[in-house]
Amino acid sequence: MQKIRSFVNSQAVVFRGQMWSPDIVKNGAATFLWWAVPAMILVLCTHIFKEKLPSAYLEKAISEGIGPHLWNVIGALALTLVGLSFLFPRSEFIAKSASQVLINTYAIGGLSFGLLFGQVITSFFSLNMEQWKMWLTGLGVIFFAVQIILLNFSLWYMAFLMSSREQTSGFLHTLEKSSISLRILAFFIFSVLPILLFMLEH
Repeated sequence: MQKIRSFVNSQAVVFRGQMWSPDIVKNGAATFLWWAVPAMILVLCTHIFKEKLPSAYLEKAISEGIGPHLWNVIGALALTLVGLSFLFPRSEFIAKSASQVLINTYAIGGLSFGLLFGQVITSFFSLNMEQWKMWLTGLGVIFFAVQIILLNFSLWYMAFLMSSREQTSGFLHTLEKSSISLRILAFFIFSVLPILLFMLEH
């Protein structure tokens, strides 16, 4: 166990300073809000101006937008590309493909979150329950929302790592020098495992 720990530490130390940037959260939050806020406004307008809008069509579109299946499928593709990029860190094509698919999946997640949270808001204020139950429900909703945001943000973070291939130095450049055994393990975790889990849904 000690040998394994020493090996992992020796491989991880070279990545210090390349795994984070102050702009990650700022740019990620901006992109997320650009998708989530308009989606939330659409849901609220559909609820408030139900008689003046084609509400049946909009509600059907909202329901389809909330469904997680599209996010799951594209997310699985994105993770597969990430795993391939870990295995072949010199490939600009794989890294660029992974980055673009991750960003698009992140945007879809923001859109779905806005639609879902908009429906939660309209449903929450129409509930007739005791105040303590409303507070408890509200806390549960906040906890659930934070989990969704963090899960979705992980895609944005991985897109940041993949974008390093377009620069003169960074994560993928350093990954070239790491142990092939760790790269194969990362490939299995990010590429093979999601595909196996996806196939189990059949």
